Amino acid sequence: MQLAGKGDFSGAFGILRQVAEVSNEPEDRFRLGTMAYLLTDFEEAQAQFEHAYRDFQARGLPRRAALAATMLGRVHCDMFDDKVVGRAWLARALRLLEHEEPCVEQGYVVVGLFGAYVESADELEASATTALDIAHRFHDRNLECKALGDSGLALVSMGRVRDGMARLDEAFTMIIGGDCRDPAVINQVACGLISACERCGDATRAEAWLRFIENSTPSSGEGPTVHLFAHCWVAFGSLLCHVGRWREAETALRMALVKGEASYHYVQLTTRAALADLWIYQGRLAEAARLIDESIDRVEVMGPRARLYLAQEKYDLAAAVARQALRQLSGDQLRAASMLLVLVEAELAGGKTTAAEQAALQLQHMAESAEVPTVVAQAALALGRTSMAWEKRELAAQHFEAGLAALGNSCPPLRAALHLELARAYASTASAETIVNAEAALSIYQRLGAPQAGLAADLLKAQGRVVTVAPPPPTALDVLSRREREVLPLLAQGLSNPAIARQLFITPKTAEHHVGSILNKLGLRNRAQAAVFAASFQISQDPGASSAG
Repeated sequence: MQLAGKGDFSGAFGILRQVAEVSNEPEDRFRLGTMAYLLTDFEEAQAQFEHAYRDFQARGLPRRAALAATMLGRVHCDMFDDKVVGRAWLARALRLLEHEEPCVEQGYVVVGLFGAYVESADELEASATTALDIAHRFHDRNLECKALGDSGLALVSMGRVRDGMARLDEAFTMIIGGDCRDPAVINQVACGLISACERCGDATRAEAWLRFIENSTPSSGEGPTVHLFAHCWVAFGSLLCHVGRWREAETALRMALVKGEASYHYVQLTTRAALADLWIYQGRLAEAARLIDESIDRVEVMGPRARLYLAQEKYDLAAAVARQALRQLSGDQLRAASMLLVLVEAELAGGKTTAAEQAALQLQHMAESAEVPTVVAQAALALGRTSMAWEKRELAAQHFEAGLAALGNSCPPLRAALHLELARAYASTASAETIVNAEAALSIYQRLGAPQAGLAADLLKAQGRVVTVAPPPPTALDVLSRREREVLPLLAQGLSNPAIARQLFITPKTAEHHVGSILNKLGLRNRAQAAVFAASFQISQDPGASSAG
């Protein structure tokens, strides 16, 4: 396993295959399946784990068979997005250990799934607590690291951000310090850490850890870089979207889009949904609709689905999807908060004010215990909008003001929405307040490139102000010159600067200049990232695809 420890997963896989074919031992099959899992070789992982499971059973080794069954559960849940079969394998693993003496395998079974992919925070926290006790009893550092990571993510999702992040940081220091050496555990803890940052809106922490992970991962693109960075990029891109850094978000999500194609089915789905979510905020609904699979009941897909329906004025569908997501998000206050806000908006738009008020009050209850300002602001926005529906403008204004106070200067999209609603609340009674808040909303929306800029401008025009709405900021490709658009797809083909120069009949020095300009304009670190970015247009099939190659 020395090659795996150095990041050479393909090399380790080749050696393990030779060993397994000669020995035909279930332990070697299990190791080979684990390596195939890390390399996202779905069929190979399934075949090897099934082989190991049968051999462990035949040899009367229920504890080892339980671990093989757990990995089969993970393969089906994560790789094939088949939760029914995956959960059945996990149930089988638990059954195999039912009459065993206390053992460390019990801990690995209860935290068998990727923590970042478990929808119920309550379930994740309960499993992690059990596993942590077992890890301490048997002095298993890898299991301890996994359980700390899962517990931290669960606590953050519950709104207990300080305690949760402390556990995630502790888990990562175990990795840095060498206490945890299991590549699969390291991968999961990293994914959980970035996911936690996304859920609580901590962009600074996410950027710091993502840089560390990048610098600590093999640059060859082998091993966990494939699916680790697909997940990390999508979580980071989604975070940037919600904090209003939309151009950077599109770059990150396009990176995830390409990497996700070689990753688990779950990651493919969620990456598309996250990019669609960004486009929904930007008003690019037709493009977003192409990326969302409406047949998938994953929570990560249901959020963008509900917001798309809302934008399309399909209010009953938006409310139904939001309610379905809320049923799955047991204990997960942070993700449930955004779904409750969608539910409030859908019910109000559909004329169901009482139902909207009930959802708003539920969101207010969440905000009372959450340590995240955005949840408080979302609750204030929901309560204010329902108060407006009841024509209680003064009360609505108080809620909107409270939301702005909670946010401070963070989360521009949410701040703009509060300013816009506050301007509406004052529209018939206080011209100055209306103007000040509408101008604040207009400024933010124009900077973001959000279609709601027009709504803020209309409010200002109604107050007699002369307003010119600026065109939206340039998209990712708009910032490139014509020649740079010609260079970008050649980077996707892996061409060197001299090769690009020959293709375009320019000098190598000019080609080098264009490449450097592309990296600078798109916020990319190197040619490899530029190549991935260019390839994303073929996957997303947006109108810019032809110009990007």
